[in-house]
Amino acid sequence: MYIKYLKLINIRSFGKAEIEFSKGINLLVGNNNSGKSTIIKSLYKLQNLNTLDIDDVRKTNEFGRITIDLDQVSKEDAILFAIHHKGILIPEAKAIKVSFGIYANVFETKRGHENLYFDSTLLHREDETGKIELVPMDGETPSFTDFSGLPNMETQNNFIYPLFANRKTNYYGNQNLGDKEAFYVGENLRNITSKIQSISNDSHPKHDEFVSLTNQILGFKIGVIPYKDNQSNTGLFVRNNVVIPIENMGEGVVNILGLIVLLLTEDNKLYLIEELENDIHPSALKKLLKLIIEKSANNQFVISTHSNIVVKYLGVDSTKIFQFLWQPYEINEKDKLPTSTIQEIENSPQAKLSLLESLGYDLFDFDLYKSYLLFEESSAEMIVRDFLIPEFCPSLVNKVRTIAASGVNDLENKFRNFLSLFIYIHKTPVYYSKAWVFADGDTPGKSTIESLKQIFNSWPENHFISFTKNNFEEFYPKAFFEKFSSINEMKDRRVRQQQKKDLTIEVLAWINKDRAKAKKEFAKSAKEVIEHLKKVEACI
Repeated sequence: MYIKYLKLINIRSFGKAEIEFSKGINLLVGNNNSGKSTIIKSLYKLQNLNTLDIDDVRKTNEFGRITIDLDQVSKEDAILFAIHHKGILIPEAKAIKVSFGIYANVFETKRGHENLYFDSTLLHREDETGKIELVPMDGETPSFTDFSGLPNMETQNNFIYPLFANRKTNYYGNQNLGDKEAFYVGENLRNITSKIQSISNDSHPKHDEFVSLTNQILGFKIGVIPYKDNQSNTGLFVRNNVVIPIENMGEGVVNILGLIVLLLTEDNKLYLIEELENDIHPSALKKLLKLIIEKSANNQFVISTHSNIVVKYLGVDSTKIFQFLWQPYEINEKDKLPTSTIQEIENSPQAKLSLLESLGYDLFDFDLYKSYLLFEESSAEMIVRDFLIPEFCPSLVNKVRTIAASGVNDLENKFRNFLSLFIYIHKTPVYYSKAWVFADGDTPGKSTIESLKQIFNSWPENHFISFTKNNFEEFYPKAFFEKFSSINEMKDRRVRQQQKKDLTIEVLAWINKDRAKAKKEFAKSAKEVIEHLKKVEACI
């Protein structure tokens, strides 16, 4: 079972909004106050009827409506609905529709101030105003079926796990919780100790994976610790009799830990997550995102975010990405109201770049670079990256990505390996003319450069460069000429390549002993290379 479709009418900043979800990962991206949380709270209303109330009806309107379509409903899911809804028999259909009407005043209120109803097949249609007209089926008198909410207990096979922003509590001690408290699913992680108590036991089938992931993501082991007044708590041991309870750790620890436990122990669920990136450092976040991708094969995720990292890592092929736009008011004859709109964006590199740039990111804020420099060999790439750019073109630091092939024969192969990247760069306006290729000045190097000019014939020719010298090592200061000449005469190619690598390491060590002297020497010996880098610098 998964959420296929959501429709809102007159709910908070939405006059009307519709979303068709992916059964895997869904990302809600937009500025603060643009309506992302409204979508998440509307979905959570399936399991918690008090999530939204009368105050969430769009101002100046008499009612609001939320309609949710669930698809791929299994027989077990249908039985769950039947059990939880006063024994009502649910037809063995694969789809269930749930609607919530929220009324701001007495408006057709024979059914009450807040009208909640449920049907298992299509028992109604809606006109443009959102008003419901009952449709008779099979000649029977149509009627509403009361919907009292999906179960919020793990022991009753709850469907939704909410992980909302600001969900930390002040205390996680286990006061001998009964089943009701231990298995209750709510908006905070108050009962996390009971969950850790199970999975941290060696006999639990997910124990080893839990220990491994907490070590990888949090950087330490965690479990159940003795606490005051004969209680237990979640935390870690510093020494035999010294413990640190989880409430004394950062808020991110609780959020990460709770999500890890749920992802390892629960399947076929809907995870509603607000601002996953909050209080989590990038390294831990990336590992957590990898786990989410793995679990999306059997679970649905709706995640709100502002993070470039979340969009980049979770933006896999099956992911749907929704951009939320907000205007301070909507002008019409009657009122001026803040108004949100939603549009699904294409899951492509350029569309994601544009989306993130709309939030204020620059390219190199999210692990992309202003340009790319591809060199024939690692010796050239290392010297340029570690010395020539920082000393002669410092504005290129962290803005250009240097890439090394393993020789002229590999230069075209390297390009084939990076072809999708460079074709993407080639066709993307933001990257137009922002990649350079450098090869030695020998015959194979010149031939390769001419070939690449033909492939990228719409680019300026001076982005494909063959140096005047046959080997990049000839740009080293005079002190290394003799040694390189000796290496260059070696017949064994493998030995020669290793010796060249050793020479490059020696040159870098010499540079680091006296960078001022090295800069002066390279300014003369590598003048040609530096001039090319300055031309690159001028284009960025």
